[in-house]
Amino acid sequence: MLPGGDGTEPTESGPEDRATAPGPAAVDEADVRALRDEVRRLREQVSALAARTKTEDVRTPTYVRGLDAALQGGVPRGHVVGIVGPGGSMKTSLALYTLVRNRAAGARGVYITVEESRDSIVQTMRRLGLGDAEDFVVDIGGLRLDYAGAEEIRDWVRVLEDYLSRRRERDPLSVIVIDSLDALTALTHIADVRTELFHFFHFLRNLGATSFVLAEQDPARPGVDHDVTFLADGVFELRFSGVGEGKVQLLVRIAKMRHTNHSRDYFVLEYGPEGFAARPYEAPKARRWGRRV
Repeated sequence: MLPGGDGTEPTESGPEDRATAPGPAAVDEADVRALRDEVRRLREQVSALAARTKTEDVRTPTYVRGLDAALQGGVPRGHVVGIVGPGGSMKTSLALYTLVRNRAAGARGVYITVEESRDSIVQTMRRLGLGDAEDFVVDIGGLRLDYAGAEEIRDWVRVLEDYLSRRRERDPLSVIVIDSLDALTALTHIADVRTELFHFFHFLRNLGATSFVLAEQDPARPGVDHDVTFLADGVFELRFSGVGEGKVQLLVRIAKMRHTNHSRDYFVLEYGPEGFAARPYEAPKARRWGRRV
C-alpha cells in the first residue's frame, strides 16, 4: 500500500487547513489580559505591604532628651499628637523646638500659627536659640488680613486642608504643627467640634506626616482638649506642679501614644543650653515643723 494508506499520495496541507487543523486549545486574549491585571494587582499589594512593613515603626523624634527614650525612639510616623496644657506651659516652644530640630535633620515641615503672628513665632525661635528662619511658618492671621472677604469665610478648616493638600503636591511634608486648635475652631464657628476634628485628624493622617496639634487645657473652662485627647493618636500633657516656697516646675507626661509601649509617669520638663530635657519626676519631700525633711 502506498504511503498515504488509502492508495493516494499524501498531500501537504495549505495555510487554510493549518489554521483549522486540530491542535492545542487557542488561548483567549481576554483571559490573558485578566491574568496580567491580576498579577499586576498582586505585585502592587506586595509592594504596598513591603513598604508598610518597612515604615510602620519609623518614628519622628521629639529631640527632647529623656522623652524619646520613653517613646521607644519617638512618635510613630503619621500619628496626630495633641500637645495640651494650660496657658504659659511652653506648648508652642515644645512644638516649635521639635519641628525645627527635625528640619535640621533633613525632614520637611510647616508650622501653622492661628493665634500668634509670624514675627512672634520667630521671636520665640530666637529665644530658644533655634535661629530665625521663617520660610516654614504660615500665619493664618496674616492670611485672614490679606484674603479678600476673609471675614465672610466660615470654614477655615477647609481652607487649611486645601493649603496642606497643595503644599504636599509640591513639597511632601514630614512634620506639621497647628497652633492652636482652640483658635481654629473658634475662627471656623464649628457646631459639632468632635465630628469636625474626627474628619480633620483623618485628613492629617492621610498626608503621611506626623502632626502636632496644640490645645489649651483649662479645668475651669472645658475646651477642645477633651476631644483632642479622645481622637488623637497620642497626647503630651503639660502641667505645673508646686515644689514649695512659692516655686513651681513644669511637668510633662505621655498620656497616650498608640503603637508604643511608653511610660505614663510625669517628667520634669526643662530647657537649657542643650535644648529641652525631661528628667524623672521626684515628689517634694514631706515637711515637719515648717522644714523640709
